[in-house]
Order: sequence, then C-alpha cells, then structure tokens
Amino acid sequence: MESTERYVSLYRKYRPTTFDGVIGQETVVRILKGSVDTGRTSHAYLFAGPKGTGKTTVARILAKALNCDKGPNSHPCMECEHCRAITSGTDIDVIEIDAASNRGIDEIRDLRESTRFVPARSRKKVFIIDEAHMLTVQAFNALLKTLEEPPDYVVFILATTEPQKLPETILSRCQRFDFKRISETAMFQYLQGLRNIEAPNITDEALHQIVALSAGSMRDAIGLVDQFSVFGAEAVSGAAVLDLLGLPTEENISLLVEALLSRDPKTVSSVLDQLERSGIEPADLLERTIALISGYILDRVTLRTRSSNDASTNRLKAFQDTTLVDLAAAFARIQQQSAYLSDPYPLVQAFLLAIALDLPMGLDRSHEEVSRGVQFTSSQDAPRPAVRQMETVQKIVEVSSNGFDDTVPESRSTSAGGPADQWTHFKALVSDASKPIGVMLQALDVREVGVDQGVLRIVLGPKTKLFRTMLEQKQDEVLVPAARSAYAVDQVRLVEEGSQEPAQQEPVAEVPVDDKLELLKKTFDATESLFDS
Repeated sequence: MESTERYVSLYRKYRPTTFDGVIGQETVVRILKGSVDTGRTSHAYLFAGPKGTGKTTVARILAKALNCDKGPNSHPCMECEHCRAITSGTDIDVIEIDAASNRGIDEIRDLRESTRFVPARSRKKVFIIDEAHMLTVQAFNALLKTLEEPPDYVVFILATTEPQKLPETILSRCQRFDFKRISETAMFQYLQGLRNIEAPNITDEALHQIVALSAGSMRDAIGLVDQFSVFGAEAVSGAAVLDLLGLPTEENISLLVEALLSRDPKTVSSVLDQLERSGIEPADLLERTIALISGYILDRVTLRTRSSNDASTNRLKAFQDTTLVDLAAAFARIQQQSAYLSDPYPLVQAFLLAIALDLPMGLDRSHEEVSRGVQFTSSQDAPRPAVRQMETVQKIVEVSSNGFDDTVPESRSTSAGGPADQWTHFKALVSDASKPIGVMLQALDVREVGVDQGVLRIVLGPKTKLFRTMLEQKQDEVLVPAARSAYAVDQVRLVEEGSQEPAQQEPVAEVPVDDKLELLKKTFDATESLFDS
C-alpha cells in the first residue's frame, strides 16, 4: 500500500519562521530584532495579546535568533541544526509548557530544578510558558525567585491572553510586549495570497467575511480558509461562511431591525422563527446586530463606502441614527440580561416582541432605579371592606382583652427588614427557582407591591399583558412558593396599573345579630341576665 503524506493544517504550514514573516506586529518585531543584534536581551519576557496574533510564534523565532549557529542574529539562518530543531519543535533546550494543563506548584518546581542544568547543546535554554495566566498562586510564588534572578543561560518567555490575571510581582520582572489585533487590510492581503495557492474557490466576498469574523486573529482566519479549501469546485460565498459558523446574515439582521423599528411584531416573530429553525444562537444574533448597527454608524461618520449588502444598508438608511443607536443599546442590555441563561431564546424573543409592540420593559432603567420607583404597601395600608358588625365585635374583644393572652394577629412576614428588603428577597427566590422568570421580573415595569388580605399584589405598568400572562403560567410553580417564604402569604395577584380589576379579597361573611349575641356571651362567659339588665 502506497503511503500518503501526512496532512498539516494551513496555520501550521504557513506559520512564520523568521521575524520578517511576522504580520501586523511591526513594533514588537523591531524592538526584539534590535535587542538581539545589540546583545541586550532580557532574561524574562511577557508576550500579551489576543489569541492568534503571533505570541508563541515570535517566542520560537526569538529562541532561534538566540541559538542560531550564526548568531545571536535577528536573521537566523534556518539551516543549522538548532534552527531546524526549534522549527520542528524537537530542540531539547527550548522547552514549551502549556500552563493550562501544567499549572500546579509541582510542575513549576520541576521547571525550576531544570534551570540548574546548563543547555545540552545550545547557547541559551529557553522556557516558553503558554497561557501563563492559568498558573496557580502557589506556582507563581515558586517561579518568582527564579524569574527574577535566573542563570545567565536561561531565558523565560511568558505568553498570555489575560495579562491582568498575572501578579504584579511577575509583571514587574518581565519586559512586556503587547501584541495587537492584526488589521483587516493586512489580513486580507495575506489571505488573498494564501487563497490563490490553497483555495482558489474562495471569493473575495467570503474573504472579507472571514476577516471580519476573525476579529484580528490570523490563526482563526487561516483556519477558516483551511476548512473551505476542501469545499469543492463550487465558489464559496460570504453566506456560506456565515452558514458554516451558524451566524445570521446581514439580510436577516436588517429585516429584523426594520421590523422592530417599524413596530411590526408579526414580521419580528417570523424572522425570529426562521433564525431559530436555522440554528442561530440568540447571543450571536444580538452581537451581530449590534456590530451591524455600529459598523453602519461608523461608515456614515467616516464617509466610508460599505462592501456589504446594499439592501441591508438601504433598510438602515430609513431610520435616524439616534434611533438605531438606541436600538443597539437596548440589544446590549438584553444581551446582559440573558447572558447566563441556559436557554436564552424565550427571554430574547419576549424582549424583542416588547420592542415591536412598544411595551415598556424597564430596560432603560437600572435595578436601583426600578427599586426606587416601586411603591410598597402593607396590609395595614390596604383598603378593606367595611363590615360593621364584625368591626363592632373586634372592638369589644380588643377593649376587654386586658386579662387574656390572646392578641389580634398582625400582618405576617418571615423576611427581616422593610418592604424593599422583602421585595428583594422575593425576587431572589424567584430567580433561584427559574432564571428566565427571575430576569423577566427584574426587567418588568413594577409600579407597586403590597400584601392585601393575605394576597401579594404586584401592580405592573401599562401594556404588560403579554408578560403578565407568561408570569401567571409559572405562578403556582415559582411565584407562590417565593411569596410564601418572603411574605408568608399563599396567593399572588398580578394587576395592570390603570385597570379596573378589583383587588382580590377574602370574603368576610356577615354576622347575624343572633350569632353576634352568642359570640359575645362566649367571649365574656356571660349569661342572658347580663344583657337584660
């Protein structure tokens, strides 16, 4: 059987091997080349920046520059044994450590012990610690002294995407280089050359889409080109790229924006159903919509010609810039509210329909502002029906109860603090029982909360019928248990402000005169002669 050559991913195949091949990091490369040529290299470096921007690649090139037979030289020969071994990842004096899987103190102790031994065959022993922010506090402490004063033949290179997680003691001992996201122009030009060699079926439109979605990460961009290199003879369009990644097209997003701002809930529902059937994640929909609106506004400010779909641009032109910005801000708040839900689609759908129906959802107010705007009432403040006979009996009992332990029960509450604390406790209990219902309750326009005759009465702002119905569906399962714990009541009533719905009351039966007489006798252990006198 004829052996076949092992396939190598394009991002590995085209990984730069010299400083001159690095794209988009001109300043970093220039300083490192100067330090190598002048012999003023540091014992510890920190390479920080987004993923796929060349941190590990530059670390390997620096190791080659330091250990090349013709060096130290900023232009390694790529022919000597050291250069070839480092390029292939087999050099025993260049040790790469993945801190994500080797993050403990024991691994760092082993590393520290290995620094005591001189390089086997190279000029420098180079330790490249990738994802350095994943090291534990104990591991950092074990590394600290060695990082500060390593032997002359040791160089540390720490690479991380989250430098803010590194201790200050580590940061202060390293020369820091910040890798920036690669510009879209530089990335597009590079991908065009790569496309011509490996994937001629990819169109320029698809390349622009790949560049936009890669967010400055060359590795991600080359990875997408690699995926489409086996697409076949058929041309790869921008829509195909979005379909592969499960993202909505600009056409769908602009349709949604137009329907939302035109107050067309039917079209909004139709577009959302189509996106859900296509497997579009709500988080991607929200993020892409914000990006489309912000890109459109930026193009208008900079007078830049858009390379995207003209139809989607024309739809946005129909609305004022301030309206579009307000919509993007609302999407950002929805994104924040739904970020931690396991299934955010129902909540996102509810919010978007609320926008289309022009319903107040409280998204433009912070939780503190919402809480300050809620009126709290107690059972003592709530109006009660006047039943004269029963009140008369109660007054007689209250006046004559000095010698008894029995007292008239006050309104019950198991939650310490005032009404605002009870409401906060209630919302927390609802959120624990159901995250979607908890988020919806936080965002709804609640005007008044109070206990009235054993019923927790929640007054909502006008035009909240749709969401009131959704809450009522979970009333017995979620709201009532929370009310029982926070307010010691077994009923919850949702009322729309301004409606003529009467407050739910426990009916109090009329007390006939004869029964009243018997009640007085029993209360005071009296006889009829007492009343006849």
